[in-house]
Amino acid sequence: MKVLSLFDGCSCAMQALKNIELFPDVYYASEVDKYAIQISKKNHPEIIHLGDVREIDFKSLGEIDLLIGGSPCQDLSIAGKGKGLSGSRSGLFFEYLRAFKELKPKYFLLENVASMKNKDRDVISNYLGVEPIMINSALVSAQQRKRYYWSNIKGIEQPKDKNIYLKDILESGDVDRLKSRAIIASIGRTTS
Repeated sequence: MKVLSLFDGCSCAMQALKNIELFPDVYYASEVDKYAIQISKKNHPEIIHLGDVREIDFKSLGEIDLLIGGSPCQDLSIAGKGKGLSGSRSGLFFEYLRAFKELKPKYFLLENVASMKNKDRDVISNYLGVEPIMINSALVSAQQRKRYYWSNIKGIEQPKDKNIYLKDILESGDVDRLKSRAIIASIGRTTS
């Protein structure tokens, strides 16, 4: 399986794939934040880093089985200035769209903030040809994080509430990283 992850961050998508025992043959990542890239390289040295999404020749990558992305939300979020998809950050969605059109991946997944205006949600839905599902990460983690997910992957639905609260991952007032990783790993194994 060949994966292209745009706006890759610290490669959480790669970790999620590994958690469900899907090990990509090739995983390309586009990210510009140097600290996120450092974490990614430390945890997943096999990833091929491509740099800035605006400078990638997508056709040179060949066939891609899975296109993943979560373009910046600052202009879409209610916490932002309301520029929506015309903003310089959230407008990077159109780079995801460029990859989507040029590569025609077998599967795709796009994530973004659920507080965006309906008109922006509808624009994204029209371009991708699917309606999003809204999932709040509070169902599977100790955080409130409502997000839209657009995908052609069959069977995406609301996860069951795992009833995980902040107190569940705290130890003596600090986050117990091993415990939080174990919870995340178990979620990957128990979803179907």
